[in-house]
Amino acid sequence: MKKCEIQSLTKIHSLKLGFTYCYLLECTGGYLLIDTSYPQLYSKFKKKLARLGIAISNIKYLLITHHHDDHAGFASQLMTDTGCTLITHRNAVPPLKQGKSEDTAKYLNRRVQVTMKFFEVFMHGNEWIYPPLTLMGDEIILEGDDKSILPEIGINGVILHTPGHSDTRDSLAVLLSDGRAFVGDLAMNFLWWTGLRHRPLAIGDINSIYGSWQKLCEHGAKVIYPSHGKCFPSAELTA
Repeated sequence: MKKCEIQSLTKIHSLKLGFTYCYLLECTGGYLLIDTSYPQLYSKFKKKLARLGIAISNIKYLLITHHHDDHAGFASQLMTDTGCTLITHRNAVPPLKQGKSEDTAKYLNRRVQVTMKFFEVFMHGNEWIYPPLTLMGDEIILEGDDKSILPEIGINGVILHTPGHSDTRDSLAVLLSDGRAFVGDLAMNFLWWTGLRHRPLAIGDINSIYGSWQKLCEHGAKVIYPSHGKCFPSAELTA
């Protein structure tokens, strides 16, 4: 067992789609999916589901940790195909309806800025847009922390409001009772040569990021599952 893994009865599937890890958590009657990836990776997502023996109709809930295109990219198509219930923060709703990532967050440092310029020119090419979401009125829209929704759907955990990555302050994290925390882009575990040290590539407010890290640890986070990079012990956030 890897040093960042812990034993648990909750079934989790990790799906790597491009640069983004998405997570399937077993819930009552199916699965909760945490985040999607870019729109063009929807077919790859369905193939990975098929290899796991999971019908796409078994996705009952979609939790979007924040509105950026690498997290909400194929959310609209998935919701159309499955009728799954969206869970997200209220601040994410306007950009999700527009299908466009914010362009106001700042890159962490010069090395990150140069790296992202190469990414934009040679790999991205879609100006951070994605198919907009049409909300039907049955979504679960949160204002802050929530302790009731996950237990109601058979998952022993809480949803925490963890702002700092985006200027819209829409970031959410899922923290299970066993200490596993699925944090979106609140923390990362890749591109170490850029000097990230688990910080996000893009920063809304660095002090809010550190405050959200502290909040996770105070609520019992033991293992961090980022959207970019592999899991790592939460102790590394305070090292």
